[in-house]
This record gives sequence, structure tokens and C-alpha cells, in this order.
Amino acid sequence: MALGVSVPRKAVPLLVAVVAFLVLLSNTALAADTTQYAINPTRGNGVAIPFEGYTDQHGNPVPISGAVGVDLVFGSGSNQYLPCQNFNPSTGTGDTFVNACQTPSSYATYTRFPVGGGLLFPHGYFMGNTQPDLVHGGMLTTNWGARATSLSVEFYPQQDLDSVYVHPRFDVNRFDHHANGWTYSPAVGRITLATLADPGTTHFGGRLTDAGRAVAPGRARITIFGGEAHSSTGYRIASFAVVTSTGTDRWDSGAMYAGGQQIYILDTVTHQQCVSGHSLITGAIDIDLARPGFGDANARCSAV
Repeated sequence: MALGVSVPRKAVPLLVAVVAFLVLLSNTALAADTTQYAINPTRGNGVAIPFEGYTDQHGNPVPISGAVGVDLVFGSGSNQYLPCQNFNPSTGTGDTFVNACQTPSSYATYTRFPVGGGLLFPHGYFMGNTQPDLVHGGMLTTNWGARATSLSVEFYPQQDLDSVYVHPRFDVNRFDHHANGWTYSPAVGRITLATLADPGTTHFGGRLTDAGRAVAPGRARITIFGGEAHSSTGYRIASFAVVTSTGTDRWDSGAMYAGGQQIYILDTVTHQQCVSGHSLITGAIDIDLARPGFGDANARCSAV
């Protein structure tokens, strides 16, 4: 695990393939390939986000390591496609341009920041129309920037602080400012990293059982998206967390932004997944894999 940074969501079998925010939606249809999505010829070199990175509460560099994963999304509505998640690890094949994916089965790009170097993108974040071929060398003309509908940007702190820091997440789906050969989104600016000691944060959890017994390590995967905060420019950001059962009968979300939460629970043995929304969490959320809805009568459940 390079630099002590938490594992990318899809680096663990079944983890992000079944918990990624967009792929989890049961009504999302995946097309076969990047090349099925139209190229926008006005994009120039590609798309860019005026995003500077992450700082502490005083605007100073944060003295931890971390990583930033970016999901690349094509299409819209029920026809959304994430090219780097269309990957067959047994054959090493997938999308036409899978060799440009920095983490196949996961993010299009995954940037690691070492301790002491800050967590900043000095010039912003860029998704170009050409990427390095990470398998054969040279460059690939993917036109990813020209095809992109949105980019989803997620932050992971170093592993030993994974539950201490909020994991910020934001989506960009508007690119309409042309400059220097690129097409820019609205400015995101900087994001202040928060912990439970900071205002506007929360955590929640409860019992995690199977017919009253502790759930085996790795069997339950709980993915949470929710809460709300804002960047230095006022851009809306949310938070996310991924929690895996450890063999105890308890679970905890770790630090999150306060606000409504969407909770996805996967039983990796039965491949049953239940999803529940919570506009306000004021008490324990107990999960029992043996009960309908995993203990939530209002949950939406399906096989994955």
C-alpha cells in the first residue's frame, strides 16, 4: 500500500465494483465501450477543474499523506458509463482505452501525495484527450476530455487516519469556460479537511450482526454518501465512507459531513444489497444481515 494511503475503492475484489456511487444504481445501464460516446469538438485539449486541493482549517498544508481518485463518467441518466470500471481482471481486457486507466476496475486517475508535500494541485486538475499507455508506453488518443459528462473527485487520507478525517467528494458536470486550449468547469478552489473535532461533522453506526451474531470479517461492506459542506469558492461538496465488517458486532461510519445520508449495505456472501436514505440520523443504525432489508423495513434491496 503505497505511502500508507487507503486502498482505492475497487482495488479490493467486489468493493468498488459493487459500491461505486454510479455503478451501484440498479437502473444504470453500461454501454460496451468509450467509443460509443460522442466527441465534443469544442473541448480543445480536454476539460479542466480549477481545483487547488486540500488544506487545514487555516489554509495551510495538511501534514498527512493522501490520495485523490477521479471517476470519469460518460453519458447521462440510465446510460452512464465509467470506462475504467469496465475491466475484466482475469483477462486484462475491457474498454478500448483500459491501458490509460491508472487503476483498472477503479479510477481513471489516482494521484498519491506523500507526507510533507501538501495535498495540492497547483494548476488545477486536467482530464486531457490523450493519456499515457501505461502498459505498452507511448500515448493513447482517448478523447476522454472531449467525451466527459462529469468527473467525480474523491479524497482518501492515509490509512491510519481513514476514520479520523472526512473523505470529501464532489462532482463536476458543467464545462463551459474556454481558455488556454482547455474547457474549464466552475472554480472549486480549495477544500478544508475536517475531523470530528470540527463543526459541521458527524458520525454514526450501531450493531452489525447476522441473526444476532457478529458478522465475519469482510462479509459486510457498507458504503455511505452524504452530508454537505462547501469549498473556498462556495462549491458544494459531500462526503463518503467505505466500512468493512471486522468480525465485531459493531460498525461506525467514521467522520462524515453532517446532513442527509445514503447507505448501501452489501452482503458479499449472498450478493444481496440494500439501500436506505436518511434525511437525519439521530440514533443507532443497527444492521442484521438475516432480517428483511437488513433490519430497515424501508430499504430497497436487490441482487448484485
